Amino acid sequence: MDIAVVGCGVAGQAAAILFADAGHAVTVFERFVEPRPIGAGLLLQPTGLAVLRALGLAGEALASGAVIRGLQGRTAGGRIVLDLAYADLHKAAHGLGIRRSVLFDLLHGQLKQSAARLVTGCEIVDVDGGHLVEKGGRRHGPFSLVIVADGAHSALRTHLMPEARAPLYPWGCLWTTVPDVAGVGASGLLQQRVRGTTEMMGLLPVGNGQLTLYWSVPAAAAPDPEGFRRAALALWPAAAEAIEHAVRADAFTHATYRHVALPRWSAGPVLFIGDAAHGTSPQLGQGANLGLMDAWVLAQALAESADVPAAFAQFAKHRSATVRFYRQASHLLTPFFQSRLAPLGLVRDAFLGWGCRLPILRPLMTTTLGGLRRGWWSSVELDAQGRYRLEA
Repeated sequence: MDIAVVGCGVAGQAAAILFADAGHAVTVFERFVEPRPIGAGLLLQPTGLAVLRALGLAGEALASGAVIRGLQGRTAGGRIVLDLAYADLHKAAHGLGIRRSVLFDLLHGQLKQSAARLVTGCEIVDVDGGHLVEKGGRRHGPFSLVIVADGAHSALRTHLMPEARAPLYPWGCLWTTVPDVAGVGASGLLQQRVRGTTEMMGLLPVGNGQLTLYWSVPAAAAPDPEGFRRAALALWPAAAEAIEHAVRADAFTHATYRHVALPRWSAGPVLFIGDAAHGTSPQLGQGANLGLMDAWVLAQALAESADVPAAFAQFAKHRSATVRFYRQASHLLTPFFQSRLAPLGLVRDAFLGWGCRLPILRPLMTTTLGGLRRGWWSSVELDAQGRYRLEA
């Protein structure tokens, strides 16, 4: 089968590798001349790690990243608002903090070793009867199916599925990577500090003695390192070394996010995956993991059926409930951490930390963290080794 993949990010590269390994003729189209990652660091969950394991990349990822045992969030005054541990899922369970550039390089190296063809400097603006139309009018194809994986800000999605909703979140983040001089990574925790709903800072160990630092900012605000410095030091004095290094380096990425909701997964021979299909805010740490799982499930659906509509239907059956849950949960949670709605911060501080200890709510929270939810009322368990088990 001839398959086109638009976008050379996490989901697009994983899908292309899996398709090529299955014997399909795969062409990846990327608008940048030199494909590159966007952002500083991310948290891989047991789900994402399972896909990397299937790709033969988990060992290198684990060697390059930092094992994360839990998530802890506190207010500026020290009150716990989040306290979750992967050990609740299984004693061997964990996440993995990793730099986006490292994950990108692992996938990109595998892509270049595969039989897939990579076409760069090629901005695809339309799909016409299985042909991809490049900006300027050049046509590529025809292809049996087209996978769109060009991110949350996908212009191709806007053109091909104009009824899709993808509003910009009013809040985004500044991201950067700094040396872990204070040894924060030794805790094995993703740590956050919050004040109200307008100030939030996080430190994620990403391996090799480094931390990814993120700071909440309005989406329309220009990055202001000095303003960040003053506010961050007031919020989290103990993180002064990381904050000062971030300001000196002045290497922030200003990221914005969209809440993407499609009326359906596909439009004719075109299927959307990754953030192009279900972008959210990063509050639940699921973006890359959902994209990797999209790639895996689609590859399995195509292995079961060479009929494209049937494969698309099988994919939608397996992915819709999970994606709907994480999209809804992220959208509900985000205003409690990033908004101008001050009362939500008071509610969060009063009840969320307490909720983390409740026997009913804690399992919901930990399975959500681990990427294991299949909806509001169901989840899957890890295997005897504390790993997520991919369905063949």
